[in-house]
Amino acid sequence: MPPRQLRKPLLILLCFLFFVGAGYYIIPQVLEISRFPADLRLAPGEELNLTLRQPFSFYLPAKRPDGVIGFNGTEILEKGISGYCSAITVRPEKEGVSFLELRFLGITVRRVNLEFVEMPRVVPGGHAVGVLMAEKGVVVVGHFPVKGEDGREYYPARDAGIKVGDLIVAINDRPLRYLEDLDILVQNLAAGGKPLTLTITRDGAEKKLLVHPVKKRQETAEGEKSFYLLGLYVEDPAAGVGTLTYFNPENGRFGGLGHRVVGFGNRDIPLVEGKIVSARITGINHGNRGEPGEKIGIFSGREDIIGEIEANTALGIFGVLAIDLDNPYFPVPVQVASTFEVATGSAEIMTVISGKEIRRFSIEIQRVYRQNTLRDKGMVIRVTDPVLLSETGGIVQGMSGSPIIQNGKIVGAVTHVFVNDPTRGYGVFAEWMLQMEGNVYGRKKKVS
Repeated sequence: MPPRQLRKPLLILLCFLFFVGAGYYIIPQVLEISRFPADLRLAPGEELNLTLRQPFSFYLPAKRPDGVIGFNGTEILEKGISGYCSAITVRPEKEGVSFLELRFLGITVRRVNLEFVEMPRVVPGGHAVGVLMAEKGVVVVGHFPVKGEDGREYYPARDAGIKVGDLIVAINDRPLRYLEDLDILVQNLAAGGKPLTLTITRDGAEKKLLVHPVKKRQETAEGEKSFYLLGLYVEDPAAGVGTLTYFNPENGRFGGLGHRVVGFGNRDIPLVEGKIVSARITGINHGNRGEPGEKIGIFSGREDIIGEIEANTALGIFGVLAIDLDNPYFPVPVQVASTFEVATGSAEIMTVISGKEIRRFSIEIQRVYRQNTLRDKGMVIRVTDPVLLSETGGIVQGMSGSPIIQNGKIVGAVTHVFVNDPTRGYGVFAEWMLQMEGNVYGRKKKVS
């Protein structure tokens, strides 16, 4: 074949080899680099090792704290000298700040700010808690149209000024304590054909609103029957049983659950007068493939209140304790692990499966995701403890928030179960929860 005719096949082959090489060497590194956070926090004494392959490299500034070391094979990039390197070890000796740049063919593609600070210390939880988005009444979560006897559609509650998030605590001054009370009171009090006075709580203030129920008729086995509707979707403010993740005895703040409290259909439940209460676990519905189990718990309400919920977030509930708590395994606070310190391998969780006794159970952290934003599902865990597997089948509802301990530090909390494998589930990083707590209370700190 003449040389000119060989050029096209050769060019195609070279392009093919280039893309194969790019797929093998470059794309995995691009994905890894994309997971690097803009801000990385480490505690003095922790160690982080990172490696890149050509055409990627690290760039280190000459002025940097002790403990930030660059390597090119056996050659060390000494402090005081700036330059490129293929690997770095970050092992800060004291608090300080620095940065490193990740470069592609000498062009900066990502800058990572380094902050070396002592990580927070908290007491791990494990306590079974009942979650009340309000102590009494029912929470308004939506409106729907009601067709009256004249065939027209009405929104009686909405038109009266009732909003999503309002807490209805009384009707005609009669207390409304439970979800099932609502329909009973409406039907009995509206039978006279007069409007109803609904007492609601909104933004901490109580007000009374006049609502005109819409009358409807329906054929039943006993004949035609009249009933009255307000055009409201409501939910019980008792969101169920969960687990406390940590608390800080110095300021009384706590975090729990590791995920947002939601109602039926995954609708947000507005936080009105949130409380956590001490719960007693009376039984376990065993988890099976395709059928997540659950803890069965009881709590009384006001007399069992142990804390005030001040925020319902994507990473859990946060608030302030009303009483002193303790953990029998950790009488003093322990350090929170940075996200980059969490590793695959053995760990343990603390939770209650009977009564109020906190117990320790072995697990394995199977996978750790390097996240660069505050997100849940930062790790995959598997229950390995034979006792917990026998008693619950693995991870069950109500276990959300159970603290995960590794190497004597709190590294995260249980959040979700795999529906098709109840022995496995997700966990959220403890550092992310502490950062979310800081956001709730307006604390400005960099995070990894």
